[in-house]
Amino acid sequence: MKNLCPSRLLAWSLLVTIPLWFSSCKKSDDPTTTTPTTTVEGSYKVNALKVSPKVGGLYEDLLAAAPLILTTTCLSDITLTFQTGGSITTDNPTTCQKSTIPPSTITGIDASSKWALSGNILTITKTDGTKTNYTVLSSGTILQLQWQDSQDYLSTGTKVAYTYTMDLKKQ
Repeated sequence: MKNLCPSRLLAWSLLVTIPLWFSSCKKSDDPTTTTPTTTVEGSYKVNALKVSPKVGGLYEDLLAAAPLILTTTCLSDITLTFQTGGSITTDNPTTCQKSTIPPSTITGIDASSKWALSGNILTITKTDGTKTNYTVLSSGTILQLQWQDSQDYLSTGTKVAYTYTMDLKKQ
């Protein structure tokens, strides 16, 4: 019988164990990450306002259609300020004063609204007590909010359920 050389035995054992050792060092499939705290405080301008289904089968981008539907550029001119403590203020540009439909009818936010954030749900309460829940899709430079509401934009006597997605650009 041949004597096994200790160095050969060591080489063979390393050859077998090293791949097993390195394979056990792979990255975890479920890394623990921390979710950054979402904040909405700040001043914003409406950068985009999409609606689904299209209003009248034509208008998906309400910001672009605002001069036709609202007869004003109020939506892109207004500044919304989410203050620390839960208050919201809006400026009152001349274009909003001339609007046939108040911007709060479309955005759900009026000049004296209150806000509360819980997780990714932003609840806005208008001055008349009407509450709207917005899902915060993203925050930071662009605060993207999504919500649902029913409106009769075409004055047909029938309200249509719409899903809105609004991008607010931080000023």
